[in-house]
Amino acid sequence: MLGLTRRTDYALVAIAALADTAAAGAARSARQVADAYGLLVPQTMNVLKDLQRAGIVTSTRGLHGGYRLAEAVEKIPLLRVIEAIEGPVQMALCCGDEEEGVESCVSCDTISICPVTAGTRRLNEKIVGMLAEVTIRDLMEPHVDVPLQAVTTTL
Repeated sequence: MLGLTRRTDYALVAIAALADTAAAGAARSARQVADAYGLLVPQTMNVLKDLQRAGIVTSTRGLHGGYRLAEAVEKIPLLRVIEAIEGPVQMALCCGDEEEGVESCVSCDTISICPVTAGTRRLNEKIVGMLAEVTIRDLMEPHVDVPLQAVTTTL
């Protein structure tokens, strides 16, 4: 099954939680985010650190410290969050960009004769395109359709 991992779920919930407090200019600790949504504190801390490394959130130490969004949720594509937590999106080993694809396909014995490599790469490009179009704001809005035009076009 193709899906988001629990770490990505945690990251999305944490970003949404930080968005809720962004208007007030307040920071939230990993513990506050975890407690508010019933998440495990260690995992919440880890994903917030990953999001900080990716520049999606910032952190401040001290009494009034915590995590804040680095930018508005309208400007944060889902793809950026997934890549910050999981790494590059790849449907199969042969779906990476030219350099990565060549390196990751070295262990594949059928890459030169595989009948689905080109189609799988096109599908991967469309999924990556759709994930780049969907913002965190889109996910937070309960009655907004997520843009799917990148996937619904012909492969």
